[in-house]
Amino acid sequence: MGCRTRVFEDRHGEKTSIGRGNLSFTTINIVKLALECRDIENIGEKKTEFFKKLRRCINVAAEQLYDRFVFQCTAVKKQFPMLMSGMWMGSSGLKPDDKVQNVLKHGTLGIGFIGLAETLIVLTGHHHGEDEKSQELGIEIIKFMNERIQEKSEYYDLNYSLLATPAEGLSGKFVKEDRKQFGSIPHVTDKEYYTNSSHVPVWYKCSIEHKARIEAPYHEYENGGHIFYVELDGDATHNPAAVMQTVDLMDKYNMVYGSVNHTRNRCKDCGYEDASENLTQCPQCGSTDIDTIQRITGYLVGGVDSWNEAKKAELSDRVKHSL
Repeated sequence: MGCRTRVFEDRHGEKTSIGRGNLSFTTINIVKLALECRDIENIGEKKTEFFKKLRRCINVAAEQLYDRFVFQCTAVKKQFPMLMSGMWMGSSGLKPDDKVQNVLKHGTLGIGFIGLAETLIVLTGHHHGEDEKSQELGIEIIKFMNERIQEKSEYYDLNYSLLATPAEGLSGKFVKEDRKQFGSIPHVTDKEYYTNSSHVPVWYKCSIEHKARIEAPYHEYENGGHIFYVELDGDATHNPAAVMQTVDLMDKYNMVYGSVNHTRNRCKDCGYEDASENLTQCPQCGSTDIDTIQRITGYLVGGVDSWNEAKKAELSDRVKHSL
């Protein structure tokens, strides 16, 4: 489930991703929590109130996920003839009318978050890519979430984890609601989307190494899944050195999942391909039937026009990262 979802630790068995999956996840809008605290002038009091609200939301999310888990466990094997025929660990020994609880307990329950960059702008005036103090607070926030979620794993004896939510559609939904309540705030609610999880904002111009150095520390705490990506200028198929340099930086900063993004256009009539921006007519045959492939979050997706408005706005704001 999800391009970046990580299923590994298991309180009830072997640490493996084989024969298991993510059962459910819930995402917390941490930007809204920060906006609810923005009128508190004292920074110490503002942080205290923010963390109090965040703890409360984690408690609610964990309880909601547990309720869903309990309901899922009322199912019996015959309701899932493919999954419970041996695909999930421990399922092959079940009889048709046996409950699936002892199988599902190996799955994970994700608590995600969105918009760390906007959260930090509200709390400090700067995002983590441009200010060291904001970076310190950002790490403190995500570490806090990880620790509280691990406490929920102990309490419920289930595999709770912290997910860096990809938010294909949720980023736009959350910001629309917050704009109604809090108005248009520069670099926060004045856009059509919130920044994906703990990423540096897509509009922030920086080098690949700077982006890696800022985002890497968060991956340690996002044990339910995360991703690092860069936007390369030009055609990456003709620049393998740039791809290798990016992979080397991932290794340097101990990041295990990444993506190298670049536009890819293909003429559906003659097969011509290139990486030019905003190609609408094939230079080879003149056709206007062009398929543009881009990465929406973790997936390469054709037909960019079919993306929702929030993701199309994010795509148009993306800047290229220099080496």
